Amino acid sequence: MTRRAITLLVLAAVAVPVIGLAQGRRGAPAPAAPVTINTEGLLRDSAGNVILRREVYTYPSAGRRDPFASLIASGDIRPLLSDLVIVAISLDPTGRNSVATLKDASTNELYRVRNGSVFGRMRVTAIRQREVGLAIDEFGYTRQETLSITVPTRGGRTP
Repeated sequence: MTRRAITLLVLAAVAVPVIGLAQGRRGAPAPAAPVTINTEGLLRDSAGNVILRREVYTYPSAGRRDPFASLIASGDIRPLLSDLVIVAISLDPTGRNSVATLKDASTNELYRVRNGSVFGRMRVTAIRQREVGLAIDEFGYTRQETLSITVPTRGGRTP
């Protein structure tokens, strides 16, 4: 007998008396018939008890923050996109080994990233000649942003 069938049998055994009371039947409840469940073929432990299995969820924590920690109390919300500046890009012609160095202007922390690297709430999606593509995860939504190299101007002219 499957786990779903067992669950339905147990729910039916509980729901029938409750429905009878809700329909206005008063007085002494009728004696409940014993419910028998066929447990053949189910897994058992060494004492003979039926082993119940439940779903198990995992959270890949590599490079990610604790989902239950406060964003305000921790610094995990950093770096902010507005604070990031591209320091250098080392571009591989094949695109496989390109590296970008980003700097958080507020903390002076450097990030050396490759395609697929995760830092803070951001994931690097592309490294091109003058820009870095980022996917930013915020509250269950992912948005795409592009961080470009800013060329300093001298005397109002572009070099």
